[in-house]
Amino acid sequence: MRQSIFMLAAIFLLSSCSEGSTHQINAVVNTSATVNPMISIATASPTAVSEPTRAPTSTQTPTPTPALALIQLTRGGCCVQPFWSPDSEQVLYIDRPALDLPSGIWGITLPGGEAEFITDRLGLYSADMQLRAFLQNGQTIVENMGSGEQWTIPNQGRAVRFSPDGMWVAWTAGQAGPPFDSAQREVWFSRLDGSAARNLFSITGGGLADWLPNGKLLVSERSTAGGEGHVFWIISALDEPPQKLIDVPTDGRIRGEAVSPNGNWLAYMHSFSSDDSQNGLWIVNTETGERRRLDTFGAYQWRDGNRLLVVPLDVSEPGHRLEQIEASSGEITTLTDPAVTPFRIANGDWRVSPDGRRIAFVSAEDQNIWVLELAAGQ
Repeated sequence: MRQSIFMLAAIFLLSSCSEGSTHQINAVVNTSATVNPMISIATASPTAVSEPTRAPTSTQTPTPTPALALIQLTRGGCCVQPFWSPDSEQVLYIDRPALDLPSGIWGITLPGGEAEFITDRLGLYSADMQLRAFLQNGQTIVENMGSGEQWTIPNQGRAVRFSPDGMWVAWTAGQAGPPFDSAQREVWFSRLDGSAARNLFSITGGGLADWLPNGKLLVSERSTAGGEGHVFWIISALDEPPQKLIDVPTDGRIRGEAVSPNGNWLAYMHSFSSDDSQNGLWIVNTETGERRRLDTFGAYQWRDGNRLLVVPLDVSEPGHRLEQIEASSGEITTLTDPAVTPFRIANGDWRVSPDGRRIAFVSAEDQNIWVLELAAGQ
């Protein structure tokens, strides 16, 4: 399932620790000029581009990979961590365009134009942006954005994930570590109003990965307290026995668990294993447990229920390249060529639109937000 919470790191420091950190939600405001800043507070106005700017068309010899449209949305080094409106029509980001304008979520409607102030109510949003979670006096508060009704979640300020139907929240509790491999944790859930809270599953060195579209939870943990092996479980909130999805009987680190929007596939990265055949990018069929190592390596996000987008790690190329993997077959299709569609993503800061037609990213060249339009039929 596509990530059910938009990550607004300027407001919340989430579970950034490996394998299911239990850190509380903390307010973060970073106004210093750092590498990979948490928030950009721009004093120059305007930050939006009045008319869409498209990258120059390459004049080099045509290649089998077609040129895709690149649209510049912002100027002045604005901003970081773009994300999408639920209808895929707006790119959203946190900003304060000028001293006399409010800080909050701003948005630009495609294909470009003036930035529009959306809201100053920051937090972790559900996929439809009808619910948000935020920290208040050390407690996690969930708010219905339509009615304004609020509820306290009994989880001591931990970050939550909203269920696909918006009726439940889940979180990881217990030891934060270190040592991370042997930290004892629990996966909890409650109703949206904080009632019926209970511990669903106790784990070692892992945590909640995501909700599945069917309302079940994907959970990871270490096979042993010593850090050997890794297990993925599918947990039901209806007192059904836990289902073991896969057991990876080797050392190393598993990171970046991402569930496809339809819940049929899980992608993850395995690294630092003494068995080199286990290192790399993997996809798993969540029905059968069959897994496959892909012949590519890099940053990845799901485009839809069967297609995974990958930005390969290739330091020999002048720019980034976009690949697409068919999960059912493992077939790799190159969508962009750096010589034809030149772009570089800063700090892995990119997001696929909910409809899978576009990518918003922060350019490493100018630190502005751009949109890459994917060709129809690809």
